[in-house]
Amino acid sequence: MICENKAIMIQCLIYRWRGKRGVFLVQKSVQTDFGRRLAACKPIPWERIPDFGLYMDQVITYIDRQYHELYEESERLFTPAMVNNYVKMGLVSRPVGKKYGRDQLAQLLMICVLKQAASAEGMKRLLTPLPGQTVEALYAHFCEQQSQVFEALAGELPLPSPLTCVVRGAACRLLCNAVLSAPGKEEEA
Repeated sequence: MICENKAIMIQCLIYRWRGKRGVFLVQKSVQTDFGRRLAACKPIPWERIPDFGLYMDQVITYIDRQYHELYEESERLFTPAMVNNYVKMGLVSRPVGKKYGRDQLAQLLMICVLKQAASAEGMKRLLTPLPGQTVEALYAHFCEQQSQVFEALAGELPLPSPLTCVVRGAACRLLCNAVLSAPGKEEEA
């Protein structure tokens, strides 16, 4: 295959490397579709989080409905065992009479995103409100950050290759671990 210009040459190399014609275009459409879903994924406002207690199975269903667009269909966002472990680790406040309220639901909504990049200890640092800060204020700040980051990434897609995506994800996770393992917790400006 003879390639006339650089863009076509790069695509030719990708096709040869992958051993299949059209892989690049399929990968590009998957990223574009995901970018649309990412940009459309808006965190639920505090006022719309149920303020009455939900039982475990209701919690699992509620959280799944909020973020199901971002995950693979076969992926379970939470299981009852995972939620119980988050409570035991102190990432989520204890339920009252087996019912999870607004604070716990907000904590679980944040964990749903944070668990993709942060360790349990890192999440604990991020989910512990600063002195005088409420879970509501922490959640509002999280929602702002999620919206900004998701929209920015959606605008950058598609990335040149799956390898670029994985290396970038690894770099972000390494940065996250370095920042979260640093002593003290500083408030963002």
